Amino acid sequence: MPEHILRHTVGEQHDGVSARAVLMGELGISRQLLTRIKRSGEFYINDNPSLLKDRVRAGDWLLIVLREEKDQDIEPEDIPLSIAFEDEHLLVVDKPAGMVVHPTKGYLSGTLANAVINHWRQAGEFFLFRPVHRLDRYTSGLVIIAKNPYVQESLTRQHGDGRWQKIYTLIVSGRIVAPCGLIDAPIHRVGMGTRRRVISDLGQSAQTLWRLLAAWESASLVEATLITGRTHQIRAHFAHIGHPLVGDDVYGEPSPLLSRQALHAGRIRFDHPVSGETIDLVSPLPHDMRRLLGGMGHDCEEPN
Repeated sequence: MPEHILRHTVGEQHDGVSARAVLMGELGISRQLLTRIKRSGEFYINDNPSLLKDRVRAGDWLLIVLREEKDQDIEPEDIPLSIAFEDEHLLVVDKPAGMVVHPTKGYLSGTLANAVINHWRQAGEFFLFRPVHRLDRYTSGLVIIAKNPYVQESLTRQHGDGRWQKIYTLIVSGRIVAPCGLIDAPIHRVGMGTRRRVISDLGQSAQTLWRLLAAWESASLVEATLITGRTHQIRAHFAHIGHPLVGDDVYGEPSPLLSRQALHAGRIRFDHPVSGETIDLVSPLPHDMRRLLGGMGHDCEEPN
């Protein structure tokens, strides 16, 4: 099973405290992950095997070895990948529309997971597939995949705290007049066996910020930022205000010009869990959405 190495130098503010406190305070490692380190990993202070309860001094060098405790039955498949960013800790890929992120009962192959596992195998790497978030099958755009449980945990926490941004570009039906707005409407699941959502006071709080990029008589080009991350949030919200996404056959109507909903996860911004660097990635509007605008008689300049 693969091993993952984390390194950290103790800061002045943690001089004299336990290593456990440093790992939880400075690195944000959860109790669950600390338990995994004790059970199947290794921990060193200045190259000496140590215990999490041992006290550290400012400037001490900590090394954590994380070992995977499970395996995945995901077959590698030679599927082209568009890679926006990759280092030893994480991978960001530009998923095409029509591709499922993770194998399910209905989609056992041809998924993003199959493509990513193959990419890593070709490079001699054997990570588990750990998507930090997902996109619908017919939504294109950027997806973050962690290479170890610490990075997955850290990015998931950033996501939950609203400390990283997902910005979407979408084409909706009808002309939007206002330059920007906030859709604040709770989203509720219709029932078992369907992923369709409705706006209902019974649902979970959901907020979408948006700004208008361009507007024509029959359609509008919009940029939307998720404050919350509910299933089908953008699709349900814009249908709620009378502007369903073009091509959305669940919340609107099919389009002869596009075989999916016109929704693209075009920008993502987050803090790298290890380096602390702000990662800001942009994916251009895909060809089918550009073709849609052209077929409707509109020109499209790349949003800022």
